[in-house]
Amino acid sequence: MKQKAGAAQSGAMIRTLAIITTLAAAPAFAADAPPPAAKPQECLQTRSIVQAQPASDHHWYAKTRDGKWYRNTMECSSLLPGRALIHSSPIGSQCRGDIVQVVDFTMGGLNFGGCGLGAWEAVSGPPAKVKKGG
Repeated sequence: MKQKAGAAQSGAMIRTLAIITTLAAAPAFAADAPPPAAKPQECLQTRSIVQAQPASDHHWYAKTRDGKWYRNTMECSSLLPGRALIHSSPIGSQCRGDIVQVVDFTMGGLNFGGCGLGAWEAVSGPPAKVKKGG
């Protein structure tokens, strides 16, 4: 009887060791695979945006309450640093296809026309600042 109990304990220990070994190796396999690319989002809720700014690459960047940055993929040649977007939405979101107006308030609110928003792509941070004069 003692031999059967000892064999059962030994078998359970081997199974436990095999499970632990498999679990310990799993992160190594996961680290070898490239991370999945983030799928662009169709909309961002306006109330979740805490900071927004245009960049010299003619894209609109937004930081959300959770600290994540997004870049809108729109093609808008009149969107430059120092200008703002005017957006109106009855659903409280900024979505692909919405038309926004580009305005420069330093020039008395001069309107540079409209552009259509694109998808929102997650990015690592705000746009790089361009040095003036050089």
